[in-house]
Amino acid sequence: MAISVVCTKCQARFNVSDKFAGQTGPCPKCKQPIKIPKATGDVTIHEPSKPTESSQSGHMPTAPIVFKEESFSPISVTILLVAGVLLLFGAYASGRVFKVETGQPTIPFLLQALTAFFVAIPCAKVGYTVMRDKELEPYRGRPLAIRVLVCSMVYAALWYVRGTIGIDSPEIWQWTFLAPVFLFMGGLTAVLSFDIDWGVGVSHYFFYVILIALVRYLAGLQPPL
Repeated sequence: MAISVVCTKCQARFNVSDKFAGQTGPCPKCKQPIKIPKATGDVTIHEPSKPTESSQSGHMPTAPIVFKEESFSPISVTILLVAGVLLLFGAYASGRVFKVETGQPTIPFLLQALTAFFVAIPCAKVGYTVMRDKELEPYRGRPLAIRVLVCSMVYAALWYVRGTIGIDSPEIWQWTFLAPVFLFMGGLTAVLSFDIDWGVGVSHYFFYVILIALVRYLAGLQPPL
């Protein structure tokens, strides 16, 4: 077994046989006398310690972070489908129940507002689950519920603002000015609520717009932006 030796004068490095351990000899480069150290024992290589998931043991966490993939259970999918069918049927029925002689339905404003809000809740939740960045840890529990409620209230408020503009059947040139404003506000709400990209945020709001427009169409009302 060779012994690694470093000259203290010229810093030359060389190996000598372990049979010269403990003896003194000249450096082959500068002739400085060097005492050969004694050979050390065998080097033991230990197995790496198990990765730790928390710092409770006094060591930094070394285990990789694994995000659980969010998915819809069959029960959740069934509930969403049934609720969607009931919503569309209720919208169609309300347009017939509140219909007057002029042919225009007079659905109470409070009912329209509640519908806009309660439609926004599943839209916000489902939209976030489908469109969120899968590389980031998803929101769950109370933080998610708060963000969904805030986003739903803003979406419903945008519907109300659109209804107060007073344009029953906007022309194409009017939509050119109205659409970007509402899409910007809705997209900004989604971005701030769920920490998603701008394009995804606009798509998230547009998902709500399509559904509420369909509900209002079935009820015989002018669809909003």
